[in-house]
Amino acid sequence: MTHIKRKIVSILNDEQTPDAEKIVILRQLEADSISKERSATEGMVPVDGDDGEDLKTIEMALRRLGEEPVDAGAASL
Repeated sequence: MTHIKRKIVSILNDEQTPDAEKIVILRQLEADSISKERSATEGMVPVDGDDGEDLKTIEMALRRLGEEPVDAGAASL
């Protein structure tokens, strides 16, 4: 399990944190992941080989909380 997946599981299982706060945290992770992918497509940072798995995991977590992920299609990268 990757670092991000462990973090997401921890966030989702934290019963002390309200869902609204979890969503804020996940949105930041989502933005960071999209930024990382964008940088990789522009050759700015080496690709870490996750093939977008972190972003997919974040999107699933957001859906679990009733939120839709940001539309980050190829045009946005």
